[in-house]
Amino acid sequence: MRYIPHTQADTQQMLGTIGAAAIDELFDDIPASLRLSSPPNIPAALDEHAILKNLEEISKNNQILTSFLGAGAYEHYVPSIVMELVSRGEFLSAYTPYQPEASQGYLQTIYEFQSMICAITGMDAANASMYDGGTALAEACIMASGVKNRSKLILSSAVHPHYRKIVETFAEPAGAHAVTVSDEQLFAAIDDQTACVAVQYPDFFGRVRSPKKVIEAAHAAGALAVVVSDPVALGVLNPPGDYGADVVVGEAQSLGVPLGYGGPMVGFFCVRRELIRAIPGRIVGKTHDADSRRGFVMTLRTREQDIRREKATSNICTNQALMALVTTVWMSALGKSGFRAVAESCVQKAHYLAGELLKIPGVSLTFPNDPFAFEFAVDLGRDAEHAADRLLDSGYIAGLPLGRFDQNLRNSLLISVSETKSKQTLDAFALALAKVCG
Repeated sequence: MRYIPHTQADTQQMLGTIGAAAIDELFDDIPASLRLSSPPNIPAALDEHAILKNLEEISKNNQILTSFLGAGAYEHYVPSIVMELVSRGEFLSAYTPYQPEASQGYLQTIYEFQSMICAITGMDAANASMYDGGTALAEACIMASGVKNRSKLILSSAVHPHYRKIVETFAEPAGAHAVTVSDEQLFAAIDDQTACVAVQYPDFFGRVRSPKKVIEAAHAAGALAVVVSDPVALGVLNPPGDYGADVVVGEAQSLGVPLGYGGPMVGFFCVRRELIRAIPGRIVGKTHDADSRRGFVMTLRTREQDIRREKATSNICTNQALMALVTTVWMSALGKSGFRAVAESCVQKAHYLAGELLKIPGVSLTFPNDPFAFEFAVDLGRDAEHAADRLLDSGYIAGLPLGRFDQNLRNSLLISVSETKSKQTLDAFALALAKVCG
């Protein structure tokens, strides 16, 4: 049965207007082999109680997997207070605050988000958020090209491969071009046409490599230094701002946004003070009215992004306000000590698991000379894709087979560990992997 409110007369009138004899003509471009030859076999309608019971029975077929997959999207515990607060109608239904005087509460939460992100990254200013981490990096590179009036964007090959693809997509229409080189080749690639150099810390492989020398080399060539970071890792690492980074971007999903089927995400974007007028998106500032009452306003927002697009360095004119609110409530619920405790727990458990995996004959660290935080790559001595497939049967998403991005790493598995994993879970996973590698 089609749930269409139009009468037959309505339908015929619309078809006549567009010159079609029947509704099926609207789908002529779809091959007949891909179309249903008869209506789907949908069971009769059920009342609410019966449909809930039916769905409960269907849910019993779900396979619950324990995931060690990270690579840019991470599982962290989300206290119940987070969803309880952000699900309130005032927040859940609120749209972009175009009228600050009517959106004081929401503007304050964005201001707090910006402040917390600055504290984590060691930077001077942050915007109200971006679509995701990859978009944030692309916007940073395009901003650098505009600020420096240069076209060369240098990306470390240790930056997330998806992020690099996004930068390449953004660069071409902006008149810039992205160049990906290994960390060892970064310094030789920097020249007087370089607008920015982008590195990741910790990098895509989980390695913790200080960005200090790269930042200094970028500055020596008159380029901007862009650092991609995971905010939870910065709970135990020196922030990029301490090393002199000009721009720090990344994915803030790890700050309490539950994992979904690919989203939603929320990117963050920070700069040093000198670049605040070039920052894309919007910034919320704090001020006082004529009666000295504190208020929050949209400030330093480049109207070119909305109405003079040909002169804009960015055309993003919105933000991920609801997801930014989630991260703000999550960070507020944890506090400074709780935030650090989460990061420390992740690091401790990751290093414990790595130690257990190294006891398996034939298993070694892919990058044994580099320290890591809570994500690391192990060489299984065999095809990692095949090993990961076998572990699915044992109830584990074992990690990310790195051969998908580099065939030289086809035996390596990128594993992420968070505070949600107990010692018993880690031991059981190590035992399962040992059986696969045995």
